[in-house]
Amino acid sequence: MNPAHLAQTILEGLPEPHCVLSRDCTCLALNSAFSRLVGAQVEALIGKAVERFWPDVEKYRWETRECPAEFRNAEGEPLVVKLATFAGETLLVRVLASFSQDQTTKVFHAQRMETLGLLAGGVAHDFNNILTGILGHLAYLQNVLPASGDHTESLMAIEEGAVRASSLTQQILRFSRLEQTEPSTRVDLGEMVSRVCLLVKGTIPSGIRLHFSPPSRTVEVLASEAYISQVIINLVVNARDAIRSEGTIEVAIERTCSSDEVSRLFGTEPAAPRYGALVVRDSGEGMSDEVRRRLFEPYFTTKKEGGTGLGLTTVFSIVKSLGGAIEVSSQPGVGTEFRIVLPVVEDSLLAEDSGGESESGPVPGQGERILVVDDEYAVRNVLGLSLTHLGYSVDTAASGLDAMDKFGEAEGRYDLVILDLLMPGLSGEEVFNRLRRLRPDLRVLIVSGFSSEQVVTRILAHGGRDFIQKPFSIDVLSRKVRGCLRD
Repeated sequence: MNPAHLAQTILEGLPEPHCVLSRDCTCLALNSAFSRLVGAQVEALIGKAVERFWPDVEKYRWETRECPAEFRNAEGEPLVVKLATFAGETLLVRVLASFSQDQTTKVFHAQRMETLGLLAGGVAHDFNNILTGILGHLAYLQNVLPASGDHTESLMAIEEGAVRASSLTQQILRFSRLEQTEPSTRVDLGEMVSRVCLLVKGTIPSGIRLHFSPPSRTVEVLASEAYISQVIINLVVNARDAIRSEGTIEVAIERTCSSDEVSRLFGTEPAAPRYGALVVRDSGEGMSDEVRRRLFEPYFTTKKEGGTGLGLTTVFSIVKSLGGAIEVSSQPGVGTEFRIVLPVVEDSLLAEDSGGESESGPVPGQGERILVVDDEYAVRNVLGLSLTHLGYSVDTAASGLDAMDKFGEAEGRYDLVILDLLMPGLSGEEVFNRLRRLRPDLRVLIVSGFSSEQVVTRILAHGGRDFIQKPFSIDVLSRKVRGCLRD
């Protein structure tokens, strides 16, 4: 038996799709499972160029690895596959997983959204550094210039624009995060809805009115900001898509739900002491009972274009994970109301949290020596300038290695190190670990544009004093610095 026939016999006994390619990308052997996958007879593929079903094969290096690829079936339709390749004199290709055309569209959509999220996060991070510099220099000018005069109106306009831009970049960062383990914090529902409405305002057609009335008192839930943002934006966008041309979207927050309502939704006694509600209603087309029953099924969608069928599934999963429940009311031609019931943080806890932040204006220093480490000149410069103005003795370092050199030259005699996390070369975490080995009692204030980074948690758990998220005002920075310097 010649080698080709032997390979064909061996492959035929394997359940997964397999094929063997020559160095010139000719198909030498394959099994029936592989031929069924690409929709062609075995005989029609043997000895033929693999480009017939794998058009971009030249993009893949001749090596042993696992990788995704795109095949084409007999009708020319795309087919996403995950391959394991084993390189030698020939290339053995094993198909680990394959996706149908419909699944392929969803996979490409998910990959595209992930790429856009990463891109948006990177752009927003760079903007945060720029805005930190703008806000810092602005605070410096407000402190050194007269309190009144022709310049004050311009300074206020610059500050308002920078703060609004900062709010938008924070939202982009929240929505672009891909981590699934972001820690839970107290989230102000009213504040989050305001941010989302500002962010999606540009995507709402002029004929649709988006209305939100903030609650008279703070309503907070214990959750991840990214997850709550995802719930709100999915519901608002879904309401937008339900309206043909003109209509309204109303968002409301209720501080308290009755125990009878909560018991009815959960079917049991309430697990939490108190529940609140996020309500999103629209004047759109509404839906039938059949559609409403299937609303939270994965991949179920009534949108002809652009719908993945995953938005409301995601909302359902997040709400359940937070110990909440969803109720949907709808009538064809009338509109739809989504009612999200969530356990809320007790007022007593909110009162405990509200203390200690009443002072206004920057808090001056007392000559303490500070090392500022940040690779962005704008941030490094404004921090040095502002802290010097506040009465500190400041040195700056443009990289992790520069920081280590400065620390060594000063023989470690710094009262505080303000340390950026995202730097080329030595990362912020590496610098932190090296500095703490040299001086275990060193006070370190972490600065970053990503509040959910796991590295922040690790550093704080190993002796970091505090964390401040970019962009920030000099007033906030001054209080963080004083807090870190207290014994």
